[in-house]
Amino acid sequence: MKTEASIYARTTDEYLILFVIAALTKGVSTFKGISDLANKESSRAHEMKKILSQIGIKCKLSRNEMKIFGKGMIDASDKKIFVENLGDHRVAMCSFILATLTNANTTIKNFETVFTSSPSFLKIMKSLGAKFEIQK
Repeated sequence: MKTEASIYARTTDEYLILFVIAALTKGVSTFKGISDLANKESSRAHEMKKILSQIGIKCKLSRNEMKIFGKGMIDASDKKIFVENLGDHRVAMCSFILATLTNANTTIKNFETVFTSSPSFLKIMKSLGAKFEIQK
């Protein structure tokens, strides 16, 4: 059975976590109307494509559309996610959630940018069972 979905989010802030969900759901998800993601703290769609590809998720990105070929829940404990110093709190949070769900060994530079929008993010993630180590 082939599953395919076209997805439009109400705001650009919703897309990144939807990219994570699509990557971990079997089937093809197409996100349209994403051109504004290039005008945020980073080029968010481009950065998420790089992050997803680090754990073997295939994505196709054009200016206004991202297609994600989801694999379902995966164990990426043999993979590494590296997020550059983007200063983008949403990319950092979504990368953290992706790493938690897939067990990928992850380094997120400038993670503290998350605390500007969600000061209790790590406390919430820990209460949900996330295991992490903060290095300085």
